[in-house]
Amino acid sequence: MRPYLVLAIILLFTSCGPNNKQNRIKKTFESATQKLNDAYYEDAIALYSKVLEMDHEIVDAHLNRGVAYYETGHYALALADYNQVRQVRPDFDDVLFNRAYTYLAMERYDMALSDLNVLKKLHPDTALVYSIEGYVYGQQEKYVQAKNSFESAIAKDNKHFDSWTNLGVMNYHLKAYEEAEEAFNSALNIRNNAPEVLNPISLVYLAQGKLELADSVIDVAIGIVKDQPYFLNNKGLIQIHLGNYELADSLIVRSLQLDSTNALAKENLALLKSKL
Repeated sequence: MRPYLVLAIILLFTSCGPNNKQNRIKKTFESATQKLNDAYYEDAIALYSKVLEMDHEIVDAHLNRGVAYYETGHYALALADYNQVRQVRPDFDDVLFNRAYTYLAMERYDMALSDLNVLKKLHPDTALVYSIEGYVYGQQEKYVQAKNSFESAIAKDNKHFDSWTNLGVMNYHLKAYEEAEEAFNSALNIRNNAPEVLNPISLVYLAQGKLELADSVIDVAIGIVKDQPYFLNNKGLIQIHLGNYELADSLIVRSLQLDSTNALAKENLALLKSKL
């Protein structure tokens, strides 16, 4: 689930000061934001830090630097910036979205849920809040609670692609395969041939014993996203069940070459060896 992070685009000055200093701050902020939008996160961090050296009270620089820190995996630093925004502008509640994502990345699930509970009161009709909540529960393997949250998100917006996709994943984990298939198909109706949906629905078909269908669906996903280690691993698993052991071996080994930390690929390789 790709985070939807709130950031500031335009810097507005609310205090008086020398025009030349304000111009320097404005130009530096704009350069930083361009770097952020272009995914040059380290450069963005450096430039936002320069803005804050010139005026440490510019909240938007803290907000955007927090986004850049988040994207580079510096979660504690991102959290510090978001907390600064929250302290200076307690009425700017959208920063709680960013902070919830950061708590989630830090596995501080109770804190993430605390921020989301505030957001649910402020935005009771916003699907995104319930979708993030579902993801927090899903990361803790609390699949029933996660399912309920994703269903709440869909009740707010029945075209919410991420919620349909994640609802399918939760139903898969709960072994409710027909419900998982229905949820994934609803996601595909919104975004046709989305590889992030084709991959898990292939596993649903595998669990249902529809091996040829599972194989054809995962092939479409692999055709869209080349050398995706999880897709290759899942095709390898399907090949094990089809009895194509040599092909399965090459696929799973390739998956591990691309991502040596893939625990599922290691499990599948062990499964394959038990078949030989």
